[in-house]
Amino acid sequence: MGVFSSVTLLTVLLGSYTNGLFFASKVCYDGVGCFHGSHPFDNSLGELPDSPDEVQVRTYLWTQQNPVEAQEINYQDIESIEDSNFDATRPTKVLIHGFMSSKDESPIIANLSVAFIKQGDFNVIGVDWSKGAKKFYPKAVANTRLVGAVVAQLLTTLKDKFQMKLENLHVLGHSLGAHVAGYVGTRIPGISRITGLDPAGPLFTKTDPVVHLDPNDALFVDVIHSDGAPLEDAGFGTLAQLGHMDFYPNGGQIQPGCPPPIKTTVEQLLTLQFTDAFDSVSCAHDRAIWYFIESVLNTNCKFTSYPCSSWKNFKARNCTTCGDIGCPVMGINSVEVPTKGTFYLQTNSHTPFCH
Repeated sequence: MGVFSSVTLLTVLLGSYTNGLFFASKVCYDGVGCFHGSHPFDNSLGELPDSPDEVQVRTYLWTQQNPVEAQEINYQDIESIEDSNFDATRPTKVLIHGFMSSKDESPIIANLSVAFIKQGDFNVIGVDWSKGAKKFYPKAVANTRLVGAVVAQLLTTLKDKFQMKLENLHVLGHSLGAHVAGYVGTRIPGISRITGLDPAGPLFTKTDPVVHLDPNDALFVDVIHSDGAPLEDAGFGTLAQLGHMDFYPNGGQIQPGCPPPIKTTVEQLLTLQFTDAFDSVSCAHDRAIWYFIESVLNTNCKFTSYPCSSWKNFKARNCTTCGDIGCPVMGINSVEVPTKGTFYLQTNSHTPFCH
């Protein structure tokens, strides 16, 4: 673990460290700007973003004209966009994977892209940052900032040179990808919607809102929490409210049908030495994606949710009505309602999850 003991890691993860624990430093890269490690961006254990050449962010486009074979587009290569099937008159969906994943490995890109193309005439853009995500966890956390800057450059190009409208833009991120989406929203004010699918919790707990996904990042921010278990149970998500509307299916921690949590240490969690717990982690952590995919494909069933202050109160049947506004639904059909806040629901243990 180098100079950081597991005790130090635990202290940092719990958000009780003091500002200035690490020496502030800075890196600058052509085209995307500078990144410093001082407060509030002192949450990555002194790690700073790798260079764009190292992270190698790649972006891919699917449309109904090319539903299977993606077209690679690059904001630094205008011809790649001109020669693609991108059409600014369509709504645009941007999909961003998380930690230790890739375009082909994460269902947020591999499966949700297919669902969107099947259900509507969209530009679907998948963001692959696997070179930066498959790193020591604090380094991957630092790399999210670089990825956010690169994706923002692409979307700015699509807006300024290809007339994409921000009111037609929906950015969806899973795990660390949810915070990438937040950084995109910070750089491009006015994005219509950002959806966080089980945003990562470790190293984002109790940080400044500018560090993590928050309601200021888009006109509407909705969040689905599915793996907010404690760190010692290998939980990779968070129960913290990060959006205008936060949904907590089955309480937002342990999902029915997933293996029970397996105890692990913080050091194992951050150094990826938790193979035995991986099935449990990935099942609950990915379940937010699968709920969203089902909301796109299964239009006959709504994930009806109820405003409530806690899972305990929901289970006690203290939250069974929604008043005059009606009950919101989790997933693609979520829309901002006058009553913002936290919403709870139960799902089935297997597909179809909605009941």
